[in-house]
Amino acid sequence: MLVVGEALVDVFPDEEGGPARASGRVPGGSPANMAVGLARLGVDVALLTHIGDDEDGRLVLDHLSSSGVDVVDGSVVPGRTSTAIARVDAAGVPAYEFDVAWELPPVGQIEIPPAVHMGSYSAFLEPGASRVAEIGERAQAQGALVSFDPNIRPALLPPLQQVQERFDQLAASASVLKISDEDAEWLFPDLSVDGVVEHVLALGTPLVVVTLGDDGAVLARPNGEVRVPRAQVDVVDTVGAGDSYMAALIQSLLAVTDEGVDARGRFASVDLERLGRYCAAAAGITVSRRGANLPSSADLEGVAELP
Repeated sequence: MLVVGEALVDVFPDEEGGPARASGRVPGGSPANMAVGLARLGVDVALLTHIGDDEDGRLVLDHLSSSGVDVVDGSVVPGRTSTAIARVDAAGVPAYEFDVAWELPPVGQIEIPPAVHMGSYSAFLEPGASRVAEIGERAQAQGALVSFDPNIRPALLPPLQQVQERFDQLAASASVLKISDEDAEWLFPDLSVDGVVEHVLALGTPLVVVTLGDDGAVLARPNGEVRVPRAQVDVVDTVGAGDSYMAALIQSLLAVTDEGVDARGRFASVDLERLGRYCAAAAGITVSRRGANLPSSADLEGVAELP
């Protein structure tokens, strides 16, 4: 499958809050983490991204290569690699300060595989965001499984109305959308979680997942919904939790649906309860250890079964 979105370096300041140590520079970016997570779960995956030809870029490329992720030609460009200064609070919740650039090469000649994922700030930040939307629409037209996770980063986004319009455009091309309750509240402050689910289903998205933190997740489709609790684990930090949930969600849907069927008609018979438990188990493994350390198939053996 193809993942489209940012790859960057997370910079972790030292404990005294001073300048970051070299050892505190870690490859990151939600779509890049997603690609790594999918590879660990046995999915053949390539990443279309924007990486500078600097030391940070080499760090990111080495990480992707060693994780089994192919990088699409045109993703490495002259200049710097984006960074995010990450500070994790006492509850293990990260906050970020970004220094980013986001562009993509022309995408008209890019081959669309059976599945495409898009999301995070790269879905909203120009000049690259328009090409992300183009890929999503091409993938939908070709019957691919298209997944979307907005993973909102308010400091990097245009005015709310523009974000809402782009969100609706991307959600309408998606086969499955995952969104956190916090992102849903930021995007649609006048809607409840149920209201956001209804809004997205009305756009034609066949499967909508809203993660609710300690309260688990809602998985909904036009013919009904289920609520699934989170995995009961001791939380070290929540970095990468959403990415691991999304990776497990895509892996599951690829495993239980027929590639020969248009993606938007695939999900009517999927067991949402089992699907939610599997994804919750994947996220639970990630939050039980430090950093965006997404689980492998081996990690999930004996913990959860594919739906």
